[in-house]
Amino acid sequence: MNEQIKTIDSIQQVITRTIATEAPGENLLLVGGFRYRLLNNSIRLSTDIDYHFNGNLSQKRTELLSLFKRRLIPEVKRTFGFDGTVDEMPSPNESESKTIGLAFYNLEKSIGRIEIPIDLTKITFIDKPETRTINGTIYLTVSDADMVESKILALLLRVYKQERDLIDLFLFKSSLADNVSQRLHQKMSKLGLALRDLEKLIASLKDNRSRHIKVLNQILETQVEEGAQQAIKMGGGAGSIFDTVLSVLQDSYNRIKKEPIL
Repeated sequence: MNEQIKTIDSIQQVITRTIATEAPGENLLLVGGFRYRLLNNSIRLSTDIDYHFNGNLSQKRTELLSLFKRRLIPEVKRTFGFDGTVDEMPSPNESESKTIGLAFYNLEKSIGRIEIPIDLTKITFIDKPETRTINGTIYLTVSDADMVESKILALLLRVYKQERDLIDLFLFKSSLADNVSQRLHQKMSKLGLALRDLEKLIASLKDNRSRHIKVLNQILETQVEEGAQQAIKMGGGAGSIFDTVLSVLQDSYNRIKKEPIL
């Protein structure tokens, strides 16, 4: 894993701590890959940070922009020696998400320019939000069950599948609730998804197995801790990750199909 990714990981911890301890961070739920990294000690590093906010995303982005300029940029400068900029960024779907672009740089360092997008979005969850503590800081998030289910929903909703979702689902599949089929049914119905959409996802993954495994291998080499890389290779590597996730999705499909749904 390269030095730039490690530095990103360290700066992300400062970012999430700043958001967790300042007023603009109120009611923001930490979700996504870095949530797993920070709160569940995930072996996969994430290059962005995701938050759920059940309110006006544009207004919240404006509040965070001000916070980052006032508190975060100076903190990163003091701690890491990097100058920084913060700006609004276009989002793939402006009506459903808003993005902030953070960039850090130091011409005297060989790491190069560091970019960390902050994505504000809305995810579907069932359980009450939870609080987790890290070194005395309280982080608001969703339950582990809602989090891992969000990875399945992301695979269903994304036009272009993200292999990082496959890795997170593989790593945290043990968080799936015993009644995952009922929970997924409820969420899929709310999002306008049908059982046939899950069937199409499974078929698409099967048809593109070799491409997905190729990208999974790239992620394992660049975003996964070195010790874990070796363990994964011994356990079957990217192919094993892909097949395990496919089995999880197929099992969910089979269980939902037995119930009166979708």
